[in-house]
Amino acid sequence: MLSVAAGGLTLAALGVIYKSWRSQASTYLYLGLVVWLVAAVCWSYAQGWEFGVLYALCIPSILVWPFIAFNQTHLPQPKNVPQPRSFDFSRRTVLGNIANYIVVLVVLLVVSVLLTLGLCALLPFSIAGKLATGIVLLPILWGLIVYHYLATAHKIKVVVAYAVLAALSLPILIFFPM
Repeated sequence: MLSVAAGGLTLAALGVIYKSWRSQASTYLYLGLVVWLVAAVCWSYAQGWEFGVLYALCIPSILVWPFIAFNQTHLPQPKNVPQPRSFDFSRRTVLGNIANYIVVLVVLLVVSVLLTLGLCALLPFSIAGKLATGIVLLPILWGLIVYHYLATAHKIKVVVAYAVLAALSLPILIFFPM
C-alpha cells in the first residue's frame, strides 16, 4: 500500500514541477521537490533504501517523457544551413589525427593511471578502499585530462605538464607502496 502511495506522490511531484515550469513559479518548484522527497522516503520505507532510492530517482526520469512529448514543437527549417566540411585526407591532417590518437589512448592513459595510483597510494584507506577509489577516479581523471588536451591549442605543453605530474607520482608509488 505504501508503494502505491509513493507512486502517487511521485506522479504528484512530477505534476507540480511541470506546473512550476509552465507558470515559471518557484513556489511550485519547491513544493514539487518537497513532495518528491516525501515520495523518496515512502519508496525507501516500502521497498528498502536500496530499491527505494532507485525507484525515487528512476521513475520520475521515465515518467517525464510524456510531458516532453506533450510540449514538443516543430521549428521551421533554417534558411541558411551551413554546408558540411569536406573530408581532408592530406598527409598533415592524417598524421596529426594519428598523433592525437596515440597521445590520447596511450600517453594520457598511462599518465592518468600513474596519477590515480599516486593519489590512491596517499589515501589512508585499506587496499580495498584504495582500489575502489582508483576504479572511480581513473576514468574521471582520464576524461578530464583528454578534454583538457583536446581543448587547448598548446598540446605539447599540456603533454609535458602531465608527463611531469606523472613523473612526480612515480616516487610516491615507489616509496609508498599500496
